[in-house]
Amino acid sequence: MRAYLERARRAVEEWRSRHPRAGAAVTLAVRTTKSAVRVRIIGLAAESAFFALLSLPALLLGLIGTLGHLRSVLGQGTVLEIRAWILDLATTALTAQTVDRVVAPLVDDFLRGAQGGILSLTFLVSLWSGSRAMNVFIESITIAYGLSEVRGYFRQRALAFIGYLGGLLFALVVLPVLVAGPNLVRDLLPMAGDYLHLAYWPVVGLLSLTCLLALYTLSVPVRTPLWRHLPGSVVAMVVLLLGSVLLRVYLDASFGQVTIYGSLAAPIAILAWFYVMALAVLIGSLLNAEIDAMWPTATTAEARAEIAARRHARATRLVRRHEEALRTVVERGDARKDEDEIAEEAEASEAEEVLERIGGDADGAARGPAGAAPAEEADSDAAQIPAAGGPGEEEPGDASPGNEGEPRTEEPDVPTQRPVRGSEADGGGRPGADPLVSRKGE
Repeated sequence: MRAYLERARRAVEEWRSRHPRAGAAVTLAVRTTKSAVRVRIIGLAAESAFFALLSLPALLLGLIGTLGHLRSVLGQGTVLEIRAWILDLATTALTAQTVDRVVAPLVDDFLRGAQGGILSLTFLVSLWSGSRAMNVFIESITIAYGLSEVRGYFRQRALAFIGYLGGLLFALVVLPVLVAGPNLVRDLLPMAGDYLHLAYWPVVGLLSLTCLLALYTLSVPVRTPLWRHLPGSVVAMVVLLLGSVLLRVYLDASFGQVTIYGSLAAPIAILAWFYVMALAVLIGSLLNAEIDAMWPTATTAEARAEIAARRHARATRLVRRHEEALRTVVERGDARKDEDEIAEEAEASEAEEVLERIGGDADGAARGPAGAAPAEEADSDAAQIPAAGGPGEEEPGDASPGNEGEPRTEEPDVPTQRPVRGSEADGGGRPGADPLVSRKGE
C-alpha cells in the first residue's frame, strides 16, 4: 500500500511539473479544502446563521422605524411599497390571520414612530446579535489568513460593530432602491420598462459582490489590494447562487403540499438560507487566504514573519521557564535525598549502639552480677551443702585449695561420684541419715 501511494505521489508530481497552471489550481483547491476542515467551517457557518436569524426580527423592526423617520426623504409611496413588501415577506412565515392582527399593526406603529422605547430596545438587540454574526466572519477570515495575533479582541469586536452599522446603512440605501427602483425607472423611462427585469438581477449581483469585497477587505488585519479579494468574492457569489437553487429544490420537495413542520417551515427555510450564505462567504474567504499563502503580498508576509518571531520568543520563554522549574525540582530532590541519607545513617548508628548495648548485657549476664568466675559460684554452692560425715568430712567433688577460682576438671582416672541413699550407705536405711554420701567418705 505504501509503495502504491508513493507511485501515485510521484505521478502527481510529474503531472504538475508538466502542467504548472493546472497543478497550481489543483493544489489551491486541495489547500482550500484542508483549510476548511482545519478551521471547522461547518460549525462556524452554523454559528453565524444562528446569530443572523436571531438578529433578523430586531433588524427588520429597526429598519422599519428608521424608514418611518425618513418618510419625508423617501416619499409616502416608497414607504407604503416597503410596508407591502414586508407584509408579503411575513406572510411566507406566518399565517394571514397573524399577519393581519399582529404584524401589520406593529409595522404601522413603527412607521409612525409611536414605539420609540420598543424601537430602541429592539435596535440594541439587533446590534448585539448582528455584530456577533459579523464577528464570526471577521474572526474566521483572520484565522484563515494566519493573522489572528495582529488584532486584539476588543479591536475586533469594535470592528464587527462598525461593520454591522455600515451594513445597516447600506441596507437602508439599497432596500428602497430594490423595492421602489423598478417602478421609478418605469415611470421615468417607459420605453425601458420591458427590459428592466433583465438588469434587475445583475444589479443585485453587483451590489452583493461589492458587499463581499468590503467584508473581505475589512476583515484582513493588514492592508491588502482590493483586487486580491476578487477571486473569493466571485466564488462566494457562485456558491451562494448554486446553494440557493439547491435549497429551493430541497424546500419545494420537503415543504410541498404537506409538511410535518407546520408553521416552523418558514423559519427553518430562512435559517437554511442564512447557513448557505454564511458557508459561501467563508469558502470565498478561505480561497483568498490560500491564494495569499501561495503568492503572498509584502504586507501579509511581513505580518506572518512578525507573528512567527513572536511565537518563537514566547516558546523560548516557556522552554526556559520549564528548564528552571525542572532544575529547581532536581535540586529539591537532591537536598531531600541528602536529608534521607543523613537520617538513614543516624538510624544505622543508633541501631549499632543498641546492638552493642544488648551484647554487653548478654556478656554481663554470662559473667554474673559481680563478675565472678563460674568455679567460684560452684564453690559457694557446694559450701552451703552439709557434708555426710560431719564438719571435718570432705565434700564430694570439693576443689583443692590450690585450685580456688578455677573451673573444675574431671580426671578420667577418678571414679565417677554419684549420690547414694541412706539405705545404701549404712545398709539399714536408718532415719536421720544423710542421703548424700560419697564413696570416698566411706
